[in-house]
Amino acid sequence: MKPAEASNEASKPVGSRTKFHPLLRDLTLTMATEFSVLAAGLVLVSLFGRLLGPVALGEFLLLRRVAAWLLAGVLLGMGNALPRYIAICVKKPQGERNAYFLAGTSCLMGFTVCVGVALYDGRQYFATWLFGDARLAGLSLPLGLMLAGLAAQTAAFSYYRGILAMKRANAIQLFHFAIIPIGVVVLLYPAHSVALIVGVAGALTVVAAALFARPIFRELARNPLPKLRPYAAELLRYGVGRVPGDFGQAALFALGPLMATHYLPLTQVAYLLLGSNFLLVMGYTAGPLTVVLLSKFSMMLGQNRLAEVRESLEHLVRAVLDISVFASLQLVVFADVLVRVWVGPRFLPGISIIRLLILAIPPYLFYMALRSSIDAVTVKPRNAGNVMAALVIYLALTAVTLKALPANFLLEGIAGALVVALSVLGMLTARTFRDLYNLSVPWGKCAPSLLAAALMGAASFAFRRIQPDAHESLLTFLWELLASGLFLVALGRLGSPWLGFVWEKAFPGRRLAWFSYKRSAA
Repeated sequence: MKPAEASNEASKPVGSRTKFHPLLRDLTLTMATEFSVLAAGLVLVSLFGRLLGPVALGEFLLLRRVAAWLLAGVLLGMGNALPRYIAICVKKPQGERNAYFLAGTSCLMGFTVCVGVALYDGRQYFATWLFGDARLAGLSLPLGLMLAGLAAQTAAFSYYRGILAMKRANAIQLFHFAIIPIGVVVLLYPAHSVALIVGVAGALTVVAAALFARPIFRELARNPLPKLRPYAAELLRYGVGRVPGDFGQAALFALGPLMATHYLPLTQVAYLLLGSNFLLVMGYTAGPLTVVLLSKFSMMLGQNRLAEVRESLEHLVRAVLDISVFASLQLVVFADVLVRVWVGPRFLPGISIIRLLILAIPPYLFYMALRSSIDAVTVKPRNAGNVMAALVIYLALTAVTLKALPANFLLEGIAGALVVALSVLGMLTARTFRDLYNLSVPWGKCAPSLLAAALMGAASFAFRRIQPDAHESLLTFLWELLASGLFLVALGRLGSPWLGFVWEKAFPGRRLAWFSYKRSAA
């Protein structure tokens, strides 16, 4: 499929043979991909924990966290800038989209190579600074290869995301985050080398991204390009202003474990890393919204369709609150079951830290779901300001923790600091959202559904008290299916506007007997 064909696919209306809304189609496809990637990530962590042991798992999680932190600066904000500007000019001549892609890719790969060379050249110094131990200098080369793979994947993915060619964009995600890393671990785990596994996976990701971008390069060869400097300048003007926010967001999850490695062994820091991984996993569930809505809202705002954007966002806010509160309460109750199944019983001593971090899911998911709508409407890096404010609070609280608490409570203190910082980030996001769209969080209207989520959390807690050994059977899984179904029914009986909105868009004209939604309620 050529890029031109992909853009036509994105811009053509859905034919009469299907009534499924195009936006929901893209979201559904992206959601399926994100959940596949999520499952692959869980499998990957499980493979490291079970096949290579706690130390190797700690190295892998630390390496991945450091890479995510550095990537925020390495990408120069192109992860948002490229899809936004490509989406805005989707109905303009093909040459403009090509110019944005080539300018953004040149900035990305050029800067990433420079960073990789610097990391390798100063590997002893950077190992002490980034990993807390000069003996881990061997991780510098795989870190550089991982960054190169992420940068190449971002360039190809952003182009297809910008024109809403979600089939190809999602295929890139599957190869990068699922097929390549799991395949490499399965083949190379007998070597017991985290550096080898991560380095090979990074190199293969660069190759895969280049193969996916072949149709774009063919178009570049056919059509003359304008001068790239103004396109690069426009992308950098939008993107670089967001780098501090991207860097700060990654630092929220990376700095605590990095500082903890100077006070505690990596086997204990792994508890904190695993707990924050629960938060990141929940953040991935907002991935479909982040991926699709930045491009979609940029297109709609460019066509002066603000009223439609506001209607969609009203429902989005209520959906995020309902789902995040329900999910966090269920995860708190069953965290020990998930840890035992996911990475084995060796990590159960850190279950209190994991449960504490799970409490930050609602504000973090709120930020993750709404950040694209904020980036779509303004060139100013409003999200970046909110993230940096939260990071300052996190660093201050972490510094107090390291000074005041004894070593056996350091991890709990750092986890608590992160929960407070993410709560502040959620509140600042709500304020920015209100300023830009004149929409406030409808706490009063959400009260009945949030009460239903709390009641289901209490019911799950009672179930664990009655069945304390439920992890030894399928009973926990069946209970969660029942709890989720009852919560969905409760939302329907309460006339949840967001649930009704999604149902009407997906299946127009069809009604459910147990669903009391009325259009006027929205």
